[in-house]
Amino acid sequence: MVNISLLDQDDWQAWKDLRLEALQNAPHTFGASIEEVNNLDKKDFQSLLSKNKIFGAFLNTQLIGCTGFYVLNSLKTKHRGVLWGMYVTPKHRGKNIADSLVDAVISYSKSIVEQLNLKCVMTNHSAVKLYKKHGFKIYGTEPRALKVDNKYYDEYIMVLEL
Repeated sequence: MVNISLLDQDDWQAWKDLRLEALQNAPHTFGASIEEVNNLDKKDFQSLLSKNKIFGAFLNTQLIGCTGFYVLNSLKTKHRGVLWGMYVTPKHRGKNIADSLVDAVISYSKSIVEQLNLKCVMTNHSAVKLYKKHGFKIYGTEPRALKVDNKYYDEYIMVLEL
């Protein structure tokens, strides 16, 4: 059975390994690059873990999926949270793990923010379907949001009012 829980400082290496796998498998769906993440060290990852809430999907002790959440911090934007970095290993897809991760972020964030925002590459149809299933609505498109290997990718901008 898969367990969803918040990662802590001791999970930094497992999270780094999973992020590198995600960026290797789907470089066009994430804002970060494999080169950038590969250069981050233990302190960097622990700092990211303290600034964000990272939800992990564990099968026994193995981290097989994750997603991040943070709250925008200015006075005029602190009512908004951001869901980011969704990834489930290919071997474990189709088993509702991504659903559980999104549910965990939504449940956690309801008492903290009034809405969740995210960006999703338009061609990532399974992710768009996942977010829509959880009530996210597309409210805009950012053209040429990402550039990978000289190819541009547009992103949907999505929101869920809590």
